[in-house]
Amino acid sequence: MFTKKIVKSVLSFLLVLSVVLQFNVSNTNAASSPKVGYVSIDSDTLNVRSGPGTKYKTVGTLKNNASVSVYSQTKSGWTEIGYKKKRAYVSSPYLRMYSYLMDKTKIYTYKSEGEYYTSSYKGKYYGWDKWVDEAGTYLIKEDSKGLYFGWPESEYFRDLAYPIKVGKTWTDWEIKKKITAVNGTLTTPAGTFKNVVTVKSSDGYTTYYAQNVGFIKTVSNGVTISELTSLANKK
Repeated sequence: MFTKKIVKSVLSFLLVLSVVLQFNVSNTNAASSPKVGYVSIDSDTLNVRSGPGTKYKTVGTLKNNASVSVYSQTKSGWTEIGYKKKRAYVSSPYLRMYSYLMDKTKIYTYKSEGEYYTSSYKGKYYGWDKWVDEAGTYLIKEDSKGLYFGWPESEYFRDLAYPIKVGKTWTDWEIKKKITAVNGTLTTPAGTFKNVVTVKSSDGYTTYYAQNVGFIKTVSNGVTISELTSLANKK
């Protein structure tokens, strides 16, 4: 027959065991949960290899902005990813852990200077993402150097310069731009956005971009010039 002391010891052991098992399961899930990375190249394709180095066999290729599951990164400059239901490797300098492209699965509505414009993705145009609204067609592209906006057979602008970091500066059509904040939070009529980047320009404009959403707002002298008012799923 068990004594109270033995029962108490058994219960204490089971309690400790339960905590240890929960801790291990939690750590295992955290370690196995991949992050999302994006191929960041200027042209051609990125080689996918069977191991962390150029001596390993090439098992495939990835195009610019292809999203991949990232499991780990080595000190030697290689990243372990998921590729065709297996683990493989790509060179870390050609992978970034963020994207500011517009979401092709969404319908965007902006209010700009009192007018509303609804944008939707319409396919590719010579490597650019083609979007159409009431004003016409415009283009969006992202590569290792930044995020770009332009028009078919016309000029384009670099909205963001990569890598994303506070203090990053660049000049675009004689306009100086500077990233003044990252990882911010901003609310518009379309909702509250996190991981927002703030860009201030020498012409007095302040523009905001959200990860996996793109442009969300522009302000000048405290007045909202343009902002995202709706972000809806395509039907």
